[in-house]
Amino acid sequence: MIRWLKYGAVAFLLLVASLVYMGWASDIPHDVLATKYATGASEFTNLPSGARAHYRLQGNKDGKTIVLLHGSNSSLHTWEPWIARLSEDNFIVTVDLPGHGLTGAVPDDDYTYDGMVKFLREFTQSIDVERFILGGNSMGGGVTLAYTLAYPNDVMGLVLVDAAGTRLPASAADKVDHPLAFKLAGRWYSDWILENVTPRSIVEEGLSKSVSVKTVVTEEAVDRYWELVRHSGNRRATGLRFAWYRTEGSRDLSVENITQPTLIIWGDEDSLIPLESGQLLHERMPNSDMRIFNGVGHLPMEEVPDKTAAIVKDFVANLPNS
Repeated sequence: MIRWLKYGAVAFLLLVASLVYMGWASDIPHDVLATKYATGASEFTNLPSGARAHYRLQGNKDGKTIVLLHGSNSSLHTWEPWIARLSEDNFIVTVDLPGHGLTGAVPDDDYTYDGMVKFLREFTQSIDVERFILGGNSMGGGVTLAYTLAYPNDVMGLVLVDAAGTRLPASAADKVDHPLAFKLAGRWYSDWILENVTPRSIVEEGLSKSVSVKTVVTEEAVDRYWELVRHSGNRRATGLRFAWYRTEGSRDLSVENITQPTLIIWGDEDSLIPLESGQLLHERMPNSDMRIFNGVGHLPMEEVPDKTAAIVKDFVANLPNS
């Protein structure tokens, strides 16, 4: 019996070693990634805190300013479909948040909402953007809500796209189906592995599970997610951020106190943050309008860019200038 247990243990260790060998993916140097992904309007700025922000300023400088924040493990590239449709009338700012994209890790290693808010305030001040419409998807939506609560005078309106930042109703808990990477991140027993073993397949599974419109899951998109997550410091930052998600007891933000006009956009097939969360958010926010898109998942701005951008365009146009 003991002999068979030894054989089983050896077989298990060999299996683990094989999986590590096949999935091992080292960090990619910043300069290599920047050559490929800091294209077009991309710029970098060094902030007083020591962080280096990757951002893009695009569109009509005479129009209203819209600042857009991407979701977890994504990058500013997720907003390009909207920029193509909104930039004629609006000035659009996109930025890679801490621990993401080409911004990478930040000196204080703070990847909580508070850390993201401090980074965003420092960034907007550095580029002389003082009053704007703030929008975000998923994690970026949670940062949008947290920023508005902290600096209400900066924000003239909100655009929330399948946003985090509020608790999911218990009745909808069984609808959540997170990608494998999300299930593993932020746990002591798996973070070291995720920091070093990142097979492309786990990234493809994550993107595929996030959307209902599968045309979004292109080889180019999967490569971008897979390569940018391997920017130095990003995988460690992911572990720290998800550890905070799992332990933080007050992520249900006080959205009742946000009075700015708010557009809420949601995909009815979102399995990461189900529709019920968005409906509750809409009920709690005193000045919100909600639009639901059928057959759409967690990334409406990429899955149905024409329809969603048209609604955003009307929403922004109807906001007062000050």
